[in-house]
Amino acid sequence: MSVSARARHSGFDDVVGDATIETLASGFGFLEGPVWHPYEKWLVFSDIPESRIYRRNAEGEIELFRAPSHKANGNTLDRQGRLVTCEHATSRVTRAEPNGSATVLATHHQGKQLNSPNDIVVATGGSIYFTDPGYGRREFYGVPRSQDLPFQGVYRIDGDGARLTLLADDFGQPNGLCFSLDESRLFINDTERGHIRV
Repeated sequence: MSVSARARHSGFDDVVGDATIETLASGFGFLEGPVWHPYEKWLVFSDIPESRIYRRNAEGEIELFRAPSHKANGNTLDRQGRLVTCEHATSRVTRAEPNGSATVLATHHQGKQLNSPNDIVVATGGSIYFTDPGYGRREFYGVPRSQDLPFQGVYRIDGDGARLTLLADDFGQPNGLCFSLDESRLFINDTERGHIRV
């Protein structure tokens, strides 16, 4: 199988140079949320339409990590190395515990169900930031249903998990997000409008 990448910005080549692209696995539906666990030495990723999360171990074997995943999308690790996941079908943010159970971190804002948590990052201090567009309320990406909230938001969950705070409600479709290296800035992609906000 031949794989190639097409840069949409000239700066991409400055980062990857002439790196070789290698296919690690194939046969999936639509993949999202890759995250590397540096201590356990595995890569985890979501297959949204198949409602599964897979793990690629240090030996290169792909194994089922969670099914159903509730149409999981974005994944990240918290400061304790636990997997934190955005679930489209349930409109939740959950955390996988060492004993295999899941802790629900967010489901509602001011009594209304979140749209479909999408992408997620964790700050050094432990606070969790995530985007909440409406993609997971569509057939392929989630479960078709109307939205409770009249906006697409960006949120923060405090490090202790006690409070959910709405940070922005004026995005078209907030999607990927990441911090600057010093965490002084949070970059958020607005897919619908085709730009990145800081």
